Amino acid sequence: MKRILFPMMFAAVLVACAVSCKDPVEPTPTPTPTPVDTTDNDLTFDKPTCDPFTHQIVDGGFENCWYKVALQNEVYVEYQSSLLYSLNSLHALMEIPALMMTSAPYTAYRERTDPHGGTSCMKLVSGMLSDQSKGQILVPGAIAPLDENFVDQFLNAPDGMNVKHPYSDKPTAFKGFYKYAPVNADKGSVRVELYAGNNIIARGYQEFEGNVNSWTAFNVPIDYTVNGGTFESAAPTHISIVISSSAGYDFADLTHCTGEPGSTLWVDDIEFEF
Repeated sequence: MKRILFPMMFAAVLVACAVSCKDPVEPTPTPTPTPVDTTDNDLTFDKPTCDPFTHQIVDGGFENCWYKVALQNEVYVEYQSSLLYSLNSLHALMEIPALMMTSAPYTAYRERTDPHGGTSCMKLVSGMLSDQSKGQILVPGAIAPLDENFVDQFLNAPDGMNVKHPYSDKPTAFKGFYKYAPVNADKGSVRVELYAGNNIIARGYQEFEGNVNSWTAFNVPIDYTVNGGTFESAAPTHISIVISSSAGYDFADLTHCTGEPGSTLWVDDIEFEF
């Protein structure tokens, strides 16, 4: 059923979000290999049952919520915990000949070469969604609380894609470990927002910049003073967490996404502090 919807959904996205091809940027990033290799033979095509997200980050070490997805001509790896979901399903655009796609990138990878802890970490790589007639659109390497039908939401919801998840706790910080390899002056980022209904009552944000070749700790304080108001006593209803290899993302309008294809952010062992 989802494949039947893809042509209508993404034809509309590409018409609405087409941007002119940019001149080539030097140096050209080294192409990222296909996510599936011999180290992924332990994965199955069954989506794993990850623990419910109620208090602490689920699968903060990115060990357990990976699975394989079969398209007509290939297999790729997807990540979906009970909180965070990657953008890898965009690669299904390549299965729609009418869209004349020349590339639809993978942006989330199961990295097992040098995790901070355990056997794997999350590798996020910004890429370009390219069409022979419509040009190119930047797709940030990102994980967020997206729904499986995030494309439908982008097309039909007035506020764009939902990046919120029900949540009632009040963490004081979001922390973990990262490495970063930007292209040119690109920056990565992590953003945490707590909501009471539609109102933001707390926020934490940090950008990553420059080459960081070894695992480095980050700790993002979550501030309950927002827009001049103090919300320490407010009860959260939802949370949003967006981790991206290009900080200039916009899930409400793809034409607003800015960044550099090839910028790569590794994250591992993420968790809340209370």
